[in-house]
Amino acid sequence: MGGVEPAEYGTWVTAEQLRPLPGVDLGRVPAHPRTRTSAPSRWAWLLDGRAHGPPATVHAEGCPSATDRAHPLGTMQALDALARPGTTACIVCDAAEALLPILAHGQDDRPSPGD
Repeated sequence: MGGVEPAEYGTWVTAEQLRPLPGVDLGRVPAHPRTRTSAPSRWAWLLDGRAHGPPATVHAEGCPSATDRAHPLGTMQALDALARPGTTACIVCDAAEALLPILAHGQDDRPSPGD
């Protein structure tokens, strides 16, 4: 039988985006000022390594693990790069968490050979 799994989610919001919930005290919800490592206003990616050739790593813009050789990518370019064998998504930044589920979406729905 199905069930419910507990999960914890985090998100970035501005003060203008917050709305009070009737009967809910949000006074104890942790709040942190936006820092340099907070979510960007738009997703931007970096490809660390060559676009063609040896494996590379996709990072979120601002990732401390990216080298100075990394170059900017749009989201579709980052997904295309990750679809190449050997290219990985960084687990230090948001790249793996944000991009890999997009690549995996629908993979379980495909018919297997012989179906």
